[in-house]
Amino acid sequence: MPSSTASMAPKRQPILRLMEIKISNKTENKLLDRTEIEAEIINDKAATPKRNEVRKLLAAQLGADEQLLIIKKIAQSFGSAVKLSAMLYKTKEELQKYEPKYMIGRETGQKKKPGKTAQEKK
Repeated sequence: MPSSTASMAPKRQPILRLMEIKISNKTENKLLDRTEIEAEIINDKAATPKRNEVRKLLAAQLGADEQLLIIKKIAQSFGSAVKLSAMLYKTKEELQKYEPKYMIGRETGQKKKPGKTAQEKK
């Protein structure tokens, strides 16, 4: 009989966060070939949700490609719902044409390009 205490310890279950997105405004911007979305995130009184979680859920709700969705802003005030602003582009080319590179990098999880730090610039 093994005397391993680690194997006897109960395994922790991941915390399931129940989250729902309620779209309040959806505007078609024909000039920039995108749909601008304003929404409210209703979650289980947890912390502000992660950007990638929101992106996956919103893309699934809209029936859209996750790669064409940019989350512009997620904001939460104390005691109120989380507000969300997003842009859904029709093509990847339009997304790359109109969105800043840092926003595209933020959505794809790319690291910042290597550069000089504040210490090295002095």
